[in-house]
Amino acid sequence: MKEVEETEEGFYSFSSQDSRELSEDDLQKLAKQTIVTDFKRNKLEIEARKNWDKFYHRNRENFFKDRHWSAEDLKIICPDIDFEQEIKYLEAGCGVGNMMFPLVAELPNLKLFAFDFSENAVKLLAERASELGLKVATSVVDLSIPSISSPFEEKVDLATLIFVLSAIHPDKHKVAAENMRNLVKIGGTIVVRDYGVNDHAMIRFGRDARLGDRFYVRQDGTRAFYFELEELSEMFEAVGFKCVSKEYLHRITINHKKNLKVPRIFVQARFVRES
Repeated sequence: MKEVEETEEGFYSFSSQDSRELSEDDLQKLAKQTIVTDFKRNKLEIEARKNWDKFYHRNRENFFKDRHWSAEDLKIICPDIDFEQEIKYLEAGCGVGNMMFPLVAELPNLKLFAFDFSENAVKLLAERASELGLKVATSVVDLSIPSISSPFEEKVDLATLIFVLSAIHPDKHKVAAENMRNLVKIGGTIVVRDYGVNDHAMIRFGRDARLGDRFYVRQDGTRAFYFELEELSEMFEAVGFKCVSKEYLHRITINHKKNLKVPRIFVQARFVRES
């Protein structure tokens, strides 16, 4: 997928099978990062849902912008899917629907399903869907808890996980992948995009923000994990998916006025359920 970076001064982008190499300055910043106490790590895990509910209560639908790149790029990453036919589509970790609503505006044959960890997010999404006259099956779901059943009556053809897995404790990533398997039909697709190792945001965390290897807490209590591409593909392959494509997405935002180049790194992959 090609993502549009909205910046005043401009950007450029490319994809590769490797993340970026760190500079000496980056390495020094990483060396200064300190791991938080066990007490804080445990507290953040216990309060994960509460922190996301607070986030959506505070920001409502104003924090994230709609992802208007999604329809064109889904067609590119899934060229074998006929979007002229009815497609059962799930936005997993939907937030307030910033991917789903622009997507259905361009692909009206989608049958919509959505869930999120945050009850507040799902409520906001349902309100917007009602205002737009859209029918969306919604649920509050915690992907990190083992489950053998789906909250929906049907398995979907296509699901997206956009910056979702990174918010889950890395010890529970495989559980999340297993749960996604229960939601997608055999032959169905999951498209993942998330934060990649050595992303600028990972480097700029200061002291008392590191929870573990590539795992951090933001000031609002929400968390972010930064993936290596291989571990992402191995995780889904271990639970019955085939990796069709995978890449690091390099987005370098350029601000000429401030003479800044900010290297953003994301992982992106498509997985098809085989068993």
